[in-house]
Amino acid sequence: MSDLLFEVGAEEIPARFLALAQQSLRERAKRALEGGGFLFRELESWVTPRRLILYAYDLDFDPARAVVRKKGPATRIAFGEDGRPTPALLGFLRKEGGELSQVIHQDEYIYLEKRIERQPLELLADLLPPIVSGLPFAKSMRWGEGLWSFVRPVRWLVALWGREVVPLHLFDCQSGNTTFGLRFFSGTIHLDRAEEYRTTLEDHFVLVSPAERRERLEGSVEELAHEVGGEPLWPEGLLDELVFLHEYPTPFRATFPERYLELPKDVLITVMRHHQKHLPITEDGAELLPYFFCFREGPALGEEIVVRGNQEALIGRLDDAELFFAQDQTIPLAERVCRLSGISFQEKLGTLLDKTDRLCALVHTLGQTLVWDEEARSCAERTARLAKADLTTALVIELPELQGIIGRDYAQRQGELPEVAAGIADHYLPRYLQDRLPTSESGWLVGLADRLDTLGAFFAIGLEPTGSADPFALRRAGQGLLSLLLGKESNLSLETLLAQEAQILEEFGKSWLLSQTDTAPCDRLFSFLEGRLRFLLEEKGFAFEVISAAIAPRPLIPTQALERAERIQREWDNPSLEQLALSAKRMKNILRTANPEIFTLQPESLEPEAQSLLEAVLRTNRLDYSACGSMSNQPAAACDALWSALVELSPKVSLFFDQVLVLCEDRLRRESHLALLQKTQKLFGQFADFSALPF
Repeated sequence: MSDLLFEVGAEEIPARFLALAQQSLRERAKRALEGGGFLFRELESWVTPRRLILYAYDLDFDPARAVVRKKGPATRIAFGEDGRPTPALLGFLRKEGGELSQVIHQDEYIYLEKRIERQPLELLADLLPPIVSGLPFAKSMRWGEGLWSFVRPVRWLVALWGREVVPLHLFDCQSGNTTFGLRFFSGTIHLDRAEEYRTTLEDHFVLVSPAERRERLEGSVEELAHEVGGEPLWPEGLLDELVFLHEYPTPFRATFPERYLELPKDVLITVMRHHQKHLPITEDGAELLPYFFCFREGPALGEEIVVRGNQEALIGRLDDAELFFAQDQTIPLAERVCRLSGISFQEKLGTLLDKTDRLCALVHTLGQTLVWDEEARSCAERTARLAKADLTTALVIELPELQGIIGRDYAQRQGELPEVAAGIADHYLPRYLQDRLPTSESGWLVGLADRLDTLGAFFAIGLEPTGSADPFALRRAGQGLLSLLLGKESNLSLETLLAQEAQILEEFGKSWLLSQTDTAPCDRLFSFLEGRLRFLLEEKGFAFEVISAAIAPRPLIPTQALERAERIQREWDNPSLEQLALSAKRMKNILRTANPEIFTLQPESLEPEAQSLLEAVLRTNRLDYSACGSMSNQPAAACDALWSALVELSPKVSLFFDQVLVLCEDRLRRESHLALLQKTQKLFGQFADFSALPF
């Protein structure tokens, strides 16, 4: 047995594409090789900016596994009652060129299984190209007069099984045993066999494994930082970016004048991270030291030149930041709010000052709904007034990544309350799906109101996401809004939020609405947020049917939908859940056949069995489950009580169906039966739509 090497050499691939490419490459290769009859001890994929690599250890070929399987008709259709093949099966075999002896049975279907009569090298030559050509990239480019398309132009191919070259052609390149080391430090490399690939490339300054490059980076910077009594402060995403930007990363420690430490810490970090891809050094994880790391591709040569060039570039950026910082201090944040009138939010929605006014009004309304005390509401409203003011500062105009962060720093320097300062930065959180949530109450409420206003305003003027197009990032805003609700365990309903947003929009500009009487934007926004909630619950691992059941009750309170989903998941193996689902399905099916109207219940017309169910429903309804759909601080206890009551009620529903003819000929009795089922179904629906469960 020998190892398999497949390397695709290309021009520099953007770092942001490589992590997904590495994962997809391995998954696609595993399916292709196993499906082609190949066995291996281990399969790995590696990526660098200039190459995509697939490596299989101890690859072997098993002819017995090299089969092509085609799905045919169902077994009940393929064979008659006498066991003989039907015309459907014979036609399928004739079409596929197969024989009856090649038919197998699986999962109530028949399959035609034909062996692949080909040599392993020929088979690999067919299997390997689609693995790479089908990789998912966000963008691709064409070259060679537009004949080929890939993430970047392909320049060489290596395909070796042990010592043998796998003869294949891909992207106008012919495979061979020739690769290349690090540009400017190495040239052409001829490989005798696949097993020497990694060590040979390392000798020529290429670490093909991202894990090795990560280890080299982390180890080197730790050692160099400790020499000056510090430790590296890795900004978010920088390590991953450096790993995929280099084939042989080498860090150097450099310095900058201490006077720049008077700038806000976040300014220094942002300038280093976003503009130069430099790494700050901190003392005990707190204050920054006047050192930083710069990085180069290749071995540790020319350190003096590399360090001097990076120092000059960083100092130039810090000079600009120092000037902008000094300019910003001349105008307090509170006086900058009026300058938001010069920044357009959206053509039909006015300026950022208009948005700030709506934001303040919405925060005031939400604070009253949440029954916050006067001091908390005042802090939140002050935060809302100042939240966007730093967008007029020179530093944020130069470094947009600092929005909110600079606002927090300036608010602290200008004597604003700590809660207000923290809220200015926090209201941008979460920025993406797995991001942290606000730690301040004001930041949470302003962030909620900010996203709600953006969604409501854009939906009101008809600018909604369509297909894959979402130019205003409304899906991200929706996910952020729901993450805030779920993270704080707030019992605000979507209906309440949308009603309050619609009221604010009407107060601040009726011309923005499509129509004064048109409720369609609100309905569409509700459906949009319901879809985003479904997505978030799917990300938490809940099955589609569980989510459908949990989000059905109205009003739709995201925290309670999550709690219901968790309860259903916990009770999945409980026979009571199955009985609830079956009872709910029977009620739904019968009521679906009846006219969609509200029937009148005449208790005196009911049979004893129906009377028994009615008494149980009325007894259950008299209990207080209001917290299941309210602003109560104890919704969990109320939902537990409702669950227990429904479990106790469900057998009586089953007994009713078993002993009562619901759709009887007596009209008065029939309508009473249907009215009783409507009442029972409504009670079930307070907890979940059990009929959506797959029982």
